[in-house]
Amino acid sequence: LPIQEFYIKAGKVDIRVEDGELQTAVLIPKESYENCFGHYIKYAMRNAMDIATLGTSVNVRLSADKRTVAFGVAGPVPLRAETAERLATGQPVSFELAEAFAHAVTADINPRDSWRAAKDFRLHIAVESAKRAFLEAVRLAGGEM
Repeated sequence: LPIQEFYIKAGKVDIRVEDGELQTAVLIPKESYENCFGHYIKYAMRNAMDIATLGTSVNVRLSADKRTVAFGVAGPVPLRAETAERLATGQPVSFELAEAFAHAVTADINPRDSWRAAKDFRLHIAVESAKRAFLEAVRLAGGEM
């Protein structure tokens, strides 16, 4: 089952119990992570709780010369910011790309208002954390700005 289909909504996953299936593993093909470098940022109001207001993970794969991004965030279930990924793919690494990438993330996320954080605040921290995670992932991959 592709991971996008496993998460149905907040607190609900497709475990297919009616079909008698049981999840025993999560398989990630080697080509999905080989030569990839990533960085995760968790934004939470306090360290004592394991409830994130927003979590952002950016993974990059750079060209051999470490100058071009080959490929690359918030809702109640994990999701990919495909608009931001498409924008960054094949582009030269730069601070301008990091900024554009971060703003493009908002096209694919739809954070909610809750007692922990307003939607506008979540959008703001999504952009900022996407930019920071992008820059750190590029640095970890050996790229330079």
